[in-house]
Amino acid sequence: MPLYQYPCCKNKIIVLIGKTSGTPLKRWYLERHVKDLASLPDMREYRANMLSEQTLNCLTQETNGDDPYGVAAVDEIKGPDWNAIRHLYEEARILGAYRVTEYMIRELHTDRPVGMRTPEIKRIAMLTKPEGVTHEEAMTYWLERHPAFCFRHHSGMASYSQNHIDELLTENSIPLDGFPILTYWNEDAFRFGHFSMKDSRKLMLEDCRHFRSTSFVITVDEYIMKQEES
Repeated sequence: MPLYQYPCCKNKIIVLIGKTSGTPLKRWYLERHVKDLASLPDMREYRANMLSEQTLNCLTQETNGDDPYGVAAVDEIKGPDWNAIRHLYEEARILGAYRVTEYMIRELHTDRPVGMRTPEIKRIAMLTKPEGVTHEEAMTYWLERHPAFCFRHHSGMASYSQNHIDELLTENSIPLDGFPILTYWNEDAFRFGHFSMKDSRKLMLEDCRHFRSTSFVITVDEYIMKQEES
């Protein structure tokens, strides 16, 4: 059993949308797609994430990494099932759709207006487990052991959730095991609080080897389009 019982949400859906060379993706996504999704009657919470165009001095090659998949946007959905929403992606290039269990390690509650871009720095990682370790073993270690490292060595984080993949919802979904999602208060919080101490990077990498083989990170602009009432 985990040392702490983190708030848990089952049947959350995460959809990865790829870059395209045709129709301007940003216009379709922000002007049509997110509004159509948010208006569904059974939508409880919806966070839309667009690949960030901001220039952040705190993001170096070492901390940002390369995304080999070409992700342009990420939908986080709670409420409807995949069959009820998949038609809203007909104009998109879907890189993957996943049913996940979300564990909220550190929560951030706000009362900001729906639809505005959140000011924090948000980073979504696409994680695969190491070879020779089962999905269940990797996810158990990630949940039970890793959070203590994050609180100590990522002291600048405003929120942190682990999203454990339970099912691939499309046949061609990128084979992944989880999505770590972290936000940082601002550039200083990331610069000085991503690796909080002198040996943080070394210790974090050693711990991550137990549950992570690769972890490609993107920085996104988040729009909270629908929020569950507390």
